[in-house]
Amino acid sequence: MTIYPSRVKLSIAPRYSPIVLFGLVVLLTGLAHANPEPIGFDGIVIGGELRERLERNFTRLESPRYQPNAAGCFREKDYDWPGDMEGRTLLALALLEQAAGRKAVYLDETLARFPEHMNQAGYFGKESTFDPIDEQQLAGHGWVLRGLCERYLETKDPAILKMIENIIGRLALPTKGSHASYPIVPADRINTKGSYMGEAVQQLGHWKLSTDIGCDFIFMDGVVQAATILKRTDVNELANEIVARFLEVDLAAIKAQTHASLTGIRAVLRWAAFTGREDLLVKAEQQFQLYLTEGMTENQANWNWFGRPTHTEPCAVVDSFMIAVQLWQQTGKPHYLDQAHLIYYNALGHAQRANGGFGCDTCLGAETATLKIKIPEAWWCCTMRGAEGLSRAAEYAFMQEPGVLIIPFFHPGTARLKTAGGFLKVEAKTNYPYEGELRLKVVSAPSEVVEIRLFVPSWAKSPTLTLNGNPSVGRPVGGFLSINAVFHAGDELVYRFDQSVRTKILGNRHDQLTEYQRYYYGPLLLGAEDVPDVALPPADAFKWSSQNRSASAIGLAFALRPINDMLLRFDVAEGSYERRAIWRMR
Repeated sequence: MTIYPSRVKLSIAPRYSPIVLFGLVVLLTGLAHANPEPIGFDGIVIGGELRERLERNFTRLESPRYQPNAAGCFREKDYDWPGDMEGRTLLALALLEQAAGRKAVYLDETLARFPEHMNQAGYFGKESTFDPIDEQQLAGHGWVLRGLCERYLETKDPAILKMIENIIGRLALPTKGSHASYPIVPADRINTKGSYMGEAVQQLGHWKLSTDIGCDFIFMDGVVQAATILKRTDVNELANEIVARFLEVDLAAIKAQTHASLTGIRAVLRWAAFTGREDLLVKAEQQFQLYLTEGMTENQANWNWFGRPTHTEPCAVVDSFMIAVQLWQQTGKPHYLDQAHLIYYNALGHAQRANGGFGCDTCLGAETATLKIKIPEAWWCCTMRGAEGLSRAAEYAFMQEPGVLIIPFFHPGTARLKTAGGFLKVEAKTNYPYEGELRLKVVSAPSEVVEIRLFVPSWAKSPTLTLNGNPSVGRPVGGFLSINAVFHAGDELVYRFDQSVRTKILGNRHDQLTEYQRYYYGPLLLGAEDVPDVALPPADAFKWSSQNRSASAIGLAFALRPINDMLLRFDVAEGSYERRAIWRMR
């Protein structure tokens, strides 16, 4: 557990004195506080660009490809990944319904039709003999369990709980004891095969293994979430067994699929939070650092396998975004939020297509110095996982601790924080990341001191606060600017910071383009289409235009623009697009 000083909040009568409002006495008592948690979907409304992304993805996931029939999300009975698309669709719709605040048209019918597409034992695919254990069948049910769990947490429907119990009892628990021998010796695994969709490639011992190396740990994610709901000793023992095996894997040496690896890290973080085991948190940090230095592209997307930069996969990008936020929640280290901003804008932002789906790209920095489209849309997996990424981005926009509103990201919207004395409701307006400004208007407030914390990204310079036009002094707290006040309806808090164009060296230690660098404005990676491989002027030569969303330099024939604009392009197909995003050093 990370220890922070607690804060004593004093209510002062005068309304607008900056000294009184922000110069409050802080007593360091050494007491621990609760980790930041989301306010919850029912307490927020998201607008702006994130809202547009959510709506387009929602529309795509209600198109015929995902509707509850044989031509939609329910796959053929001999599908190599039983339950995978069905589970991902359920998970996507369950989260989008909450994040977007509207009914998912096909969610109830999809869930209602699950049993008729399952076998007599109550899970997808053939009834297993468990010799061999098909890890692709298990992995698919990782998503089935995740979807069922999220829907159960929202509805508390006993029929959903019964489905969870059936899958755990009839598919998961019979594998207990076998995960301890899941094959993790690199020399034993075939690690040169596989494409955009994994396939069964070998049998070792009791295991039928996939080219998506490590996908048993996608199953672990579902088992762990189910364990936190069921709270049964036998399920906890199974979760402990799979987690222990995951922690033994050398992910880089075995050339594990980064999606499976990151999903596994998420499961470890969930289990660490549930069990209170700090050793799991430490291990999760180590594994994520391995990913950042050996599995991440230069636009914060992913190599599909460690050691094999063949293409990116937004499923893994979503996992990495969630991990970065959850590591910040559990450790308090603000650099994880920096990473989450970068992943959201440059990896998710580039991967989402104009139809709302998500596709695969080249591995920038490893394969090439340019971004290209490899798959316009990976409809069978990434479009659905993109829904979780966008829904979590909305959920993470406004966080809380007791009596504290925490703003780790900057999206337009409204949030309602419950306090001991009532509710603080605020409306946020911003043009971030294109400008460094956030305006918070207080809609209603309790008659007590409330704390508001605003994230200060590492690239934000000279942050300032004003309340109703009066300069105010915030207090730095763990990478945030913190203010305490008795707020009133109509108050306006304005948070500003400067952003400029800057350069960063390449981040993946295996990249061969060692004499190249990246250009950023705030969190935004900048690039240009149809330009030669040249050295650019120094960062301070560029002037940013928030109106044009571009950076230009005197004497340079082209402007640099953010790469997160694929949502605006309706004509992008494989091979039709190329954007340079890393540049030679002078």
